[in-house]
This record gives sequence, C-alpha cells and structure tokens, in this order.
Amino acid sequence: MARKFAFLLTRHFTLSPFALFVDTLRLAGDEDDRSRRVEFDWQVVGERGLPIRASCGIEVMPTRELQHPEEYDDIVVVGGLLNTGDTLGSQKEAFLLKAASRGVRLTALCTASFVLARYGLLDGYNVSVSWLHVKDFRTMFPQVLAHADSLFSVDRSRATCAGGVGAADLAGHFVAESIGKKASEKAAKILILDRVRTTRDVQPVGDLFPNAESRQLRRALLLMESNVQETLAVSDIAGSLSVSRRQLERLFFAEIGRSPLSAYLAIRVQYAKTLLEVSDLNMGEIGFRCGFSNAGHFSRAFKRQTGLTPTDFKQSRGTSAVPSRS
Repeated sequence: MARKFAFLLTRHFTLSPFALFVDTLRLAGDEDDRSRRVEFDWQVVGERGLPIRASCGIEVMPTRELQHPEEYDDIVVVGGLLNTGDTLGSQKEAFLLKAASRGVRLTALCTASFVLARYGLLDGYNVSVSWLHVKDFRTMFPQVLAHADSLFSVDRSRATCAGGVGAADLAGHFVAESIGKKASEKAAKILILDRVRTTRDVQPVGDLFPNAESRQLRRALLLMESNVQETLAVSDIAGSLSVSRRQLERLFFAEIGRSPLSAYLAIRVQYAKTLLEVSDLNMGEIGFRCGFSNAGHFSRAFKRQTGLTPTDFKQSRGTSAVPSRS
C-alpha cells in the first residue's frame, strides 16, 4: 500500500521545496520515470475551489478537501513568507491540530516550522531552522530545541527542514526509510543532485567571496562549501572542473587574491562561526563537522583566522547558553 502524504500549503508558500519534495516521491516511487503512484501517494489538501498562491505568484489548486487527516501517513506543511498574518486559515488550522491529536507525523518545510511552533506542536522537539531565521525563531519559541547545524531534522513524530533543496534530501530520507536507499539515490540522480544528503550535512552559510565572478571559481567554491566535513583535495576539485591544479590556483589568486587552500579554510571557519552562534554542539563536534581532525587543530586554525579561540568567540556573541538538544 502506498505511503500517503497530505500537503498543507500556507499562503505565500515557497514553491521550490514543495516541488522538490513531491518530485522526489514521484521519481522514487515507480520504475524509471513513469511517475505512477505505486509506493507513494500525495494530495494537496485545502478548501474546495480556492487556489493557494505561492510567494512567486503561481497558484496551486487543492486536489483533496480537508477531511480525515488520519487517512494520511504524513502531513507536510510548506511555509513561505514570514510576517504575512494568518498563513493557514481556520479550516487548515483545524485539520492540522486534528492530525496532531491523532498522532499523524507532521513535517515542516522551510518556514513552516514557525507555523507548527505557534500551535505548540514543536515544544520539546529538535528542529532544523534556516541559519537566516534561527535567532528569531529561538527568541519567539524558546521551548523548542531549534538549531541551524543541519539541513533537516527528524525527531519522533516531527520532521523539519531548513528549506530549498534540503526538501529533496528530507524526502529522500523518507523514501529510504520506506523502500530503501537505492530508490532515494535514483530520484536524486534524475533531479541532477550530486547525492542524497543526511542530517549530518551542513547548511550553506552564504557567499564569503563576492569578487568571485567566473563560473569555474564559483563552482569550486560551491564544491568546498558542500564538502566542509569531509574535505576534498585541491587536485580533486581541479579535476571536477577539468582544469589542472596550477590553473585552479591561478584562478583563485586572480579573482579573490588567495590560494584554494586558504579559501577552503576560510569557508570551514565561517561555518564553524555559524555553528558556534546557533548550535549547542560541543567544540569537538563543531571541529569535526568543519573538517578538523581534533579540537586542538580546530582551536588553533580558528584563532589564526579570527584572532579568538572558539570559546572566546562564542562568549563574545552571547551564545554560551543555548537550549540543549537530546
């Protein structure tokens, strides 16, 4: 029997995580690219005849009325623009609360974590929030164990995702859970994703090098940013771009005035700074996630880059006390 997903789209929802989540289910749940609903089924639930407008202006019509949430295995709420007032409406709100009372698993994509938290549905749960919003989220919902050190989080009957392409990774997690890892890898390949990422993969933290203009250099930086924990050799990065190591080094110096190794270290330290600000991980775990062999190596490299030890940096940002995660 197909695993059934119901999608609750908020007003001004973000289209990309919704589409990526659905397409991962679609591609993984049938042979080849036939798109039959063999292993998974999905419905957009909402008020009859009323389209839901995405933040980009595209409108999606519900495919099923708001009835009997217990008929679904998963309720997926798709968030979008913040500060737009009532994002669900009374009927969707009632559907969501009834689903929670019946023990149906709830998933929040993008800023839908704010929606679930407003109803108290994330209290005491580990929740993945975008690094862009995590400080505001923690201020608003101190009873939720929010962090920004992973793409998504699955804690008991709640799953949360920071948004964007991470929605495909969370959907891939559900696919692997239901029918195996090979099916999730198949969907990722068809979607032209490098791999299926897990809860241990990091969120991208922004653009450190605005002067990087060429496509090759930006691709190299993206490879570095996508491989913070298990770092790549510079020669491997060059090979991925079909250039020699010497050519790559010249490109780095010409556009951003530093070597590939120096840029890679800056990216890793920048991510460490983000984890120090928004997570409660210990120093050893942060160093490990940022590609350092041990806490001492992490501390020395961090101080050379910033002038502060990781502990001093954390204290200077007033983040020495954050909610613990079980």
